Amino acid sequence: MKKSFLPHSRKGFTLIELIIVIAILATLASIAYPTYMSIQDNAKGTAAKKACLDIVEGVTRYAQDNNGMLPYDAKEVEPDKKDQIYLETSAGKDARLIQILTNREEDDDNRLNVTRDTYLRSDEQDKPFDGLYIDSSDGINFYDPWGHSYQVVLCEEEKGCIDPFNAKKRFRGKKCLVYSLGSDGEGMGMTSSTAGTRKPAKGAAAEAEEESIEDNIYSWKNAK
Repeated sequence: MKKSFLPHSRKGFTLIELIIVIAILATLASIAYPTYMSIQDNAKGTAAKKACLDIVEGVTRYAQDNNGMLPYDAKEVEPDKKDQIYLETSAGKDARLIQILTNREEDDDNRLNVTRDTYLRSDEQDKPFDGLYIDSSDGINFYDPWGHSYQVVLCEEEKGCIDPFNAKKRFRGKKCLVYSLGSDGEGMGMTSSTAGTRKPAKGAAAEAEEESIEDNIYSWKNAK
């Protein structure tokens, strides 16, 4: 019988080839990851913008159905000297705003949403992100896609809300402004305790403030 001298066929990769393949995949991943994250942030930004507008619409519709009354519990919070009310959409900080708009008030004897209409619709979430979330204490919260409360400004003044980032600017006809703090969770405007007292920042402090609001998302304007 003749012996074959043909080389045996090789199966699999050598160690060097595996290293090369892994290096190529790592390079491709490093290129694709920033793009993927950018797409994710854009999608979250779009969702946050819609939620801001949904809250404003809910407040507006509630006021129309209730002779101009705004959806908050006056026993928990009162307007400041300029008739502004500053709320956050988390339990204990929203003066029942979210309970009222989502028609989830528990105390029927002190119900403010007397028509029992749902002015803000949102699926209940399993985790504290992107919509309605009921916490372990049965607190009702409404979070942005990054897990932060929305910031809400209500105004009893007929002239409309004051811009929380510019006390000299008022939005005529707007009784509600809503904004998200974005992915960094920073960049809050004036509150009832700082309105009219906070001095404009200068120099490095002003730059830091400007940077903190770069990713904010607003109901009344487009982000920068």
